[in-house]
Amino acid sequence: MSSAPAAPAPPAYTQAQIALHWLSVGLMSTLVLAGELRHLLTAQTGLTMRSVMIVHIGCGMALLAVTIVRTMVRVTRRRVQRDGFCMQDACAHAVHLCIYAFIFASCLVGWVIVNAKGLAVPVPFTDLEFPRLVSADPALVVTAVWAHDLLAWGLYGLLAMHIVAALAHHVIARDDTLARMAWRREPRMPAGARRSSSSTPRSTSRVHFSKN
Repeated sequence: MSSAPAAPAPPAYTQAQIALHWLSVGLMSTLVLAGELRHLLTAQTGLTMRSVMIVHIGCGMALLAVTIVRTMVRVTRRRVQRDGFCMQDACAHAVHLCIYAFIFASCLVGWVIVNAKGLAVPVPFTDLEFPRLVSADPALVVTAVWAHDLLAWGLYGLLAMHIVAALAHHVIARDDTLARMAWRREPRMPAGARRSSSSTPRSTSRVHFSKN
């Protein structure tokens, strides 16, 4: 009786994709700390609110650019086709795209907030400015800030799901899903495969080499 063929393993991420992922993590962490803890940072340190918000806005614009690149890669990258419909793969793909959509929308609304306050978003290390999406409008600021906060909390929820799922793969399923995003990764064999391989007797046959 022949055993069923194993499902194809997901393709390994490229070094560029891994770099973009961890760059996004760094930018997201920095802008969240600068945004959510801005009052604490200004009260406990010598930083001004302006400098904290410059960091927040700068990381947001950088994250917006990185997310656009990651979305294009995610959509165009060749995916392994499994036999039949795989709910787990579909859910993972949908969550990733939702995370990108929430990041894109949140950063875009943040850009609107700055412009609606009558300010411009500067391009780092240059004298240039990003285009103004809207003109100064105090009423729009209130609405955009509300939408920005709502999108932020939705994004936090999606990121929590993403982190929990990655840890579940690593701790419970014990596969290489999490390790694939490491700089140096070694594929982890699933627990069931390890048990089956350990129960298989080793062959005692020897290979003889002959000189030509």
